[in-house]
Amino acid sequence: MSSEIAPINKKLAIISGNGDLPYNILESAVSNGWNGVVIDIADNQKLKSQSDWKIYDFKIGNIGKIFKKLHLEKITHIVLCGGISRPKLYEMKFDFKGLNIMSKIAFKGDDGALKILSEEIENEGFNIISANHFLEKSFSPKGHFAGPKPFSTFQKEINRGYGVLKSLSKSDVGQSVVIQNGLILAVEAIEGTDEMIKRAGKFKFSGLGPILVKAPKINQDMRFDQPVIGEQTIENAYKSGFSGIACKHKNVLIINLEKVIKLAEKRQITLFGF
Repeated sequence: MSSEIAPINKKLAIISGNGDLPYNILESAVSNGWNGVVIDIADNQKLKSQSDWKIYDFKIGNIGKIFKKLHLEKITHIVLCGGISRPKLYEMKFDFKGLNIMSKIAFKGDDGALKILSEEIENEGFNIISANHFLEKSFSPKGHFAGPKPFSTFQKEINRGYGVLKSLSKSDVGQSVVIQNGLILAVEAIEGTDEMIKRAGKFKFSGLGPILVKAPKINQDMRFDQPVIGEQTIENAYKSGFSGIACKHKNVLIINLEKVIKLAEKRQITLFGF
């Protein structure tokens, strides 16, 4: 864990989406002396069953109520983590603060919306910490680290896929692409990585399977939108006939790294950090 932010006289709020990432961060925070609370906006059952911290359930649109609770708990730092299914606007119920923020971010791309949200959080007096502050040892290693040895054109495929990602990031689009034989089978959009993998599997060619290439967008704010893969990513890649996954070294978090490596070995999925 980074020594840049010590937990003395500080209190943390984990604003939790779904998946294992919030729980892993909670474990790391507790083991490193942090005290705090969890704001659960995705009904994360794993946190509820294993956490000794106070857990508060909120709807994603109740930003004003969330801020009020954070102030009452004397929170100093916030980490936002976990997956959140993008809700339909007509299904959401906003409090006044939530409605005010939504009016500012309507029709913005992800990066623009997150910039506005970060400003609102900081204006409330909270400091935002990146998830990777708590999970430094979970970054993608460099080079080949699991699964079969990369085939002869593996690096060429990565270069092509990463080149496309860098071009797309200028338009605030996607963190992942799927490539096979130099052709882009899918680009990550609103559906997220796992659904994109399933979609790409329908278009794959015979022979060596596609590769998932994952990296942050240029100048992406990692405090909000940290690229992540985990065991489910491996399973989805296996079921969709992929041959490998390539992640930007020191930029993509791998949840439960040891388990991911073991599963990749079992499923014969090449894992590579570029």
